[in-house]
Amino acid sequence: MYLLNSVHDHRNIGEVSKEQLNLLIAFLSDEDDPEPGMYVDYDVLKDLTAIGADRMLIGMLENALGHHSWMRFTWSTKPPFEPLIQVVPATPGRRRGRA
Repeated sequence: MYLLNSVHDHRNIGEVSKEQLNLLIAFLSDEDDPEPGMYVDYDVLKDLTAIGADRMLIGMLENALGHHSWMRFTWSTKPPFEPLIQVVPATPGRRRGRA
C-alpha cells in the first residue's frame, strides 16, 4: 500500500494500491513541473472518472480536495507498524528507589 499526503498541510489523504498509484502517476505527473507531487482539481477528477478510475480513489481525492479549488499531493510507501509505547510487564517484588 501507498500513502497519499497533501503537500500544503502534510495531511494524510489515504491509502492507495499499486494499480491506483500507477494510474495517478500516468495521468497526473508532469516531468516539466519543478514542484514535487501531483496536482488535482475537480476537472481532473472528472477526467479520472471518465477514464475509469476507481470510485473509492475518486471519492478519497474529492474528500481531500473539499472546498479548495485545487490540491497538490505526493505519495510515499506505507511505513511498517511501530508501536508508540512498549509495554513491559511489571516484576513482582519491592520497588527500589524513591516512590
